[in-house]
Amino acid sequence: MKLGKVRGIAIKFHFSMLLIVALVGFYAANFYLETVPNAPMWELLLVAILNGIIIVFSILIHELSHSLMALRYGLKVSEIELYLFGGVSKMEEEPKTPRSELVISVVGPLSSFILGIICLIIFFLPIILPMWLLVTLFYSGITNIGLGIFNLLPAFPMDGGRVLRSILWNKRKNILSATKTASKVGRFFGYSLMVLGFIQMIFGGIFSGFWLVLMGSFLSSAAKKSYEQTVSEVALSSISVREILVGARKFVIPFELPLIEGLRDYFIVFSQIYFPVVREGGEIVGIIHLEDIKKIPIEHRYRYIIGDIMNSISDFPIIFKEDTGKDVMKKLLKMEKKPYIAIAKERETQNILGFISELEIIRALNVRI
Repeated sequence: MKLGKVRGIAIKFHFSMLLIVALVGFYAANFYLETVPNAPMWELLLVAILNGIIIVFSILIHELSHSLMALRYGLKVSEIELYLFGGVSKMEEEPKTPRSELVISVVGPLSSFILGIICLIIFFLPIILPMWLLVTLFYSGITNIGLGIFNLLPAFPMDGGRVLRSILWNKRKNILSATKTASKVGRFFGYSLMVLGFIQMIFGGIFSGFWLVLMGSFLSSAAKKSYEQTVSEVALSSISVREILVGARKFVIPFELPLIEGLRDYFIVFSQIYFPVVREGGEIVGIIHLEDIKKIPIEHRYRYIIGDIMNSISDFPIIFKEDTGKDVMKKLLKMEKKPYIAIAKERETQNILGFISELEIIRALNVRI
């Protein structure tokens, strides 16, 4: 569910976040009941709802801190998603320097500490406030400080793990080596949480144990995926469009060709999923993808020629042979509809050199890695 945009960054709320809201509200109400044993039901509900809302606000501020700082360092942030395990700022690329990674990573926990301290300062002020508000301030203050401390654990890809990577990156001058070590530490923490969770479940803490197992599993998986993503990004940065085009398809299909014949004589024969479409004279005017053909019922395909269902050449982003695989991926990720294909051109002459889809990039990555 989209909540809106901040500085061009889409804010999304996943319904799994409601579980966090419910858990925080439940424990806050329990804490209030222990503090005020005879508290009326309306106060318990009020404390639960307020703390649930505050935790969503806190996580949003935490992620916005990361994202806004990333923007200052020239990184593109597409969205922030609040979900079961808190929140995530989706950056389209890794930070460019160890310093930028350190600053971007630290501001999130710092914002949590500041929010927690503000709540505790108001709690300790010599003013008369209702008990339900005092408990809410105290509980939210402790929760935010706890959130900041937890995020600073050196478990990649959490904030603390990214801080660890930035330090290793600065020391070794190698982001891959730093990421590999930070990822191993992240997986160690993930497996440790899983073991601790299983132990708790054995001794009766079924719910808390299951939660730890779930968190540990997520953390270990995220650490592995983040390392693989970094490997791919570094490799893509070192591959030129010229290299990718070496293995790119070179067959084209005529504009006027009946669709049935195109399927039989081109898609099946050459085992390709897309073809550039050319008019008489050799001018490339579009691209036809197998997925476009699948949308047409079999019994109606005889009515069409290739040109009827092709995608116009103007629908695709342009890249140049001096660009890198990373530049191509950025262009493909910005496309709003399939097929995700970029047109490679000669910068000076604007002549079309070829076409690059995700398949060509994966092929080039496999060769490089």
